Amino acid sequence: MSQAYSPNILGFLCNWCCYTAADSAGVGRYQYPPNLRVIRIMCTGRLDPSFPLEGLAAGADAVFVGGCHPGECHYQDGNYHALVSAALVHEALARLGVSRDRFLIEWASAAEGPNFVKIITRFTEQAAKLGPLGSSEGLDPLVLRTQLNLVAEAARGRKLRTGLLNASKEMMKVGDFKRETIADLVHDKCDKTLTELMGEFAP
Repeated sequence: MSQAYSPNILGFLCNWCCYTAADSAGVGRYQYPPNLRVIRIMCTGRLDPSFPLEGLAAGADAVFVGGCHPGECHYQDGNYHALVSAALVHEALARLGVSRDRFLIEWASAAEGPNFVKIITRFTEQAAKLGPLGSSEGLDPLVLRTQLNLVAEAARGRKLRTGLLNASKEMMKVGDFKRETIADLVHDKCDKTLTELMGEFAP
């Protein structure tokens, strides 16, 4: 029987909640897969959508973003804005033919070490089943990484940033923070720019 694939997982964890939950899990000697490589950020609201895309392009098989529960952000609404960035990442991955299951944003408070362990364990198992980036999708890894870098560069550009800003403004105005609603907003505001960019990938 062949050994299960051990995925490379990149994590962006909020300093105040999810990073502290990970720390408390370690102090409490909770066991979870060692695949996660962590970058601590002050707030998930500071997560640029280019970061997860660049992480995948650089060799990660999956990316996890962890923050405070909605309504408990230390910077008021940072994690709501993180959902807008996450929606763009999911949209870009879908257009590239990459499984959306390779990217996850979830919440764990500072006191929820065991919950953090459950989330990471499930996500690692999921990434292991998918295998190396591109394999389950039937995509050439080298070509895919080039495309991911191009999309990451576009995510730092004015057009997509303007689209995300408009999506965030509308989200806050309406007050609907459901992930499906946010995904629709991001699609609406960024569709034209993404369609123009993805057209460059056509053979």
